[in-house]
Amino acid sequence: MNFLLWFGNTTILIMAAVMGIDDSIIEAAQIDGAGPWKTFIHVTLPSIRPILVYVIITSMIGGIQMFDVPQILTNGRGGPNRSSMTLIMYLNNHLYSKNYGLAGALSVILLIATSLLSLIVYRNLTEKE
Repeated sequence: MNFLLWFGNTTILIMAAVMGIDDSIIEAAQIDGAGPWKTFIHVTLPSIRPILVYVIITSMIGGIQMFDVPQILTNGRGGPNRSSMTLIMYLNNHLYSKNYGLAGALSVILLIATSLLSLIVYRNLTEKE
């Protein structure tokens, strides 16, 4: 449900990237005999790769830090058997119970996990020079 909040932003970014591709590159691929699928795989995707990396990393960070939608839908309890409890909701519960040490440790763990996952995605999706 949370992805629907940012679907428009993602669509605008990807559309801008696709519209920024030079028409002569696509025309050259078509003249060389590439069909629509090969043109998409070998021309379009490599051309929009930087925008895709940005969109994937920011979407991943937004998903990890999701708080408002499950908080509102479950009244802060995380639903039945805490099946909708996110890490930020868990951290928020410890802040309100005045357990600042555990809340601080959770926030550091969240920072490290987000940084590592972002680094892994960035390294795997960017071109090796």
